[in-house]
Amino acid sequence: MPWATAHRPARAPGARRGAGRTLALLLSFSLTVLALLLGGSGTAFASTTLNADGSSWAGPAIEKWRTDVADQGINLNFNPNGSAAGRQQWENGQDDFTASDVPFRTASDNGASQDQHGAGIGNAENPTYNYSYVPITAGGTAFMYNLSIGGKQITDLRLSPQNIVDIFTGKVTWWDDQSITASYGKTLPHLQITPVIRSDGSGATAQFSRWMEHTHQGQWDQYCRRVNQVSCGDYTEFFPPSGRMIAQNGSDQVAHYIEQPADTGAIGYDEYAFALTSGWPVVKVLNPAGYYTLPTASNVAVALTAAKIRGVDDNTPPTDPNFLQQDLDGVYTNPDKRSYPISSYSYVIVPRDGSGLPQVPRFTPAKGAALSQYLDYVLCAGQATGKSGIDSIGYSPIPRGLVRGGLLQVTHIPGYNGNVDPNTLNNCANPTFDSSGQLTILTNAPMPNQCDYQGEPLTCNRSNPTGTPTGSGSGGVSGGSGGGTGGGSGAGGGASGGGGGSGGTGGAGGGATGGGTGKTGSGTGGSKGGGGTGGSGGSGGSGGTGGSANGTTSGGGSGTGGAGGAGGSGGGGGAAGGGTGDGSGSGGGGTTIDPQTGEVVAAGGGGGGASDVAASVVNVGGAPQNWALSTITAVELLAVVAVPPFLGGWLRRRRQSDAGSAGGPR
Repeated sequence: MPWATAHRPARAPGARRGAGRTLALLLSFSLTVLALLLGGSGTAFASTTLNADGSSWAGPAIEKWRTDVADQGINLNFNPNGSAAGRQQWENGQDDFTASDVPFRTASDNGASQDQHGAGIGNAENPTYNYSYVPITAGGTAFMYNLSIGGKQITDLRLSPQNIVDIFTGKVTWWDDQSITASYGKTLPHLQITPVIRSDGSGATAQFSRWMEHTHQGQWDQYCRRVNQVSCGDYTEFFPPSGRMIAQNGSDQVAHYIEQPADTGAIGYDEYAFALTSGWPVVKVLNPAGYYTLPTASNVAVALTAAKIRGVDDNTPPTDPNFLQQDLDGVYTNPDKRSYPISSYSYVIVPRDGSGLPQVPRFTPAKGAALSQYLDYVLCAGQATGKSGIDSIGYSPIPRGLVRGGLLQVTHIPGYNGNVDPNTLNNCANPTFDSSGQLTILTNAPMPNQCDYQGEPLTCNRSNPTGTPTGSGSGGVSGGSGGGTGGGSGAGGGASGGGGGSGGTGGAGGGATGGGTGKTGSGTGGSKGGGGTGGSGGSGGSGGTGGSANGTTSGGGSGTGGAGGAGGSGGGGGAAGGGTGDGSGSGGGGTTIDPQTGEVVAAGGGGGGASDVAASVVNVGGAPQNWALSTITAVELLAVVAVPPFLGGWLRRRRQSDAGSAGGPR
């Protein structure tokens, strides 16, 4: 036995236990840090579930936001069973919040039938519990339809407000009625009209009927009296059915019915989201400015600039439960060319602290923390537009005043744990308005195409939207040609003082005529022409015989709002003498304008550079989650890298110690 082994001091049992305790403490520390970080990243309500009912009109938006915040541990169960049903669930204390397009009824709904009133439907409502209204999104009431001629679907139907009211009051019952074809501009089939309405109490019906009451009061009141022996009042959530009308329960069922091949002749009202997601056509509605418009996000946003809001446009205090209720009369008559006339807001009804009515019994501080965090997201980052924004599913963002007002109401939710200061909005990641409160979507809202003006034929093919600035620009000169090498460049630009003009056409690159190498030809699109169209890029230089040629062109103006110029042609390759030639052409992607809507729908240009549309990046959950995940990874790495060697060394020393105590290795 070696001397060192024989004379190694025996390790006391306490020392072994000390090493074990050290290892245990290290592992415990790692797990504790991991647990704390997981808890911090998921917030204090990581497993909180919220239950809600209500508006099918706002349903797709609420569903989108539900999936957006799922990784924050907020579990939302939402049933889009209609605004009226949602408010009933609130009265019964069954919901943590509800979605509604209209407020609680203070009187009976005259649109409901006597049988419905007898069954307790459509009567005055008792909110039961303390509440606030929080606006969440905006949108347009769209009119889906199913029409075809010769087996080909009609997708460009245009109707006036009078046409729509005539259809939904039974005054016009055939699609080839002269009043309808006059608006459309073409012959329509001799087919009976089947209006599709809602059978349940719905905000969609309320928004539609309110528009009819405020724009065609006499005709709408007469219809209601004919069906229900009484006018429908300011609005009704229960559409009085008559004639060939088909009633469906829920916005999704209205859309589903209209889309069926057998249901040709059908037309129904719905939130634009349902048509947009299925690619189904909707009616272009004539607005007060004389243009037929679609319920796009920008057109709705333009229309709603004329809305008046209690507490924003009057002295209604934030403590008033009716704070932020809407007055849409100005929306219906908005004279902007882009305006979609049947536009409105939707709300959620949430618990409110303070005196007055009692609190919802099922609501807990944990639910309040989760709900306030959810609504922080909805009102801020959730209003983003773009490829995956709310406009992509048919909604329009709400303006800054409503965002601030909504956040003020959120602070009154019992258990509030929000992160956004409603007074400054500095930490509200809402990309849709600037510091002045202007919706940025309005800045780029396109003007309607002149072809959508009342009286223009459907065969109209104008591509220049009305109001385009005019100006002039001149093209650059062509490059000269000569022996050996040749090259030229031309730059088009707006004339001095003529901002808004079209950029000139770039000059053609000079061609090499000798055996040398062709220079690169370049043409630059018009620049600085505010609002103008960039000029065409110049042609690349032709390679000389036997030489190589490289031609590049660039197009696309830098004028604000202008469409990119067409790319020039690439340089021609060497023609003979065994030389090689390669030509390339690149052009700035121009924009493609939908001739029916006047809106940018895609980047154009073949072989040119792509035209990029700026998109806002939304960080759901924020930077703290990223930090937490990074730290968790570091802790895991520490556990994997540091713990095994420590454990192995400790076990090895223990074996050696045990072996020494027993008289040496065996």
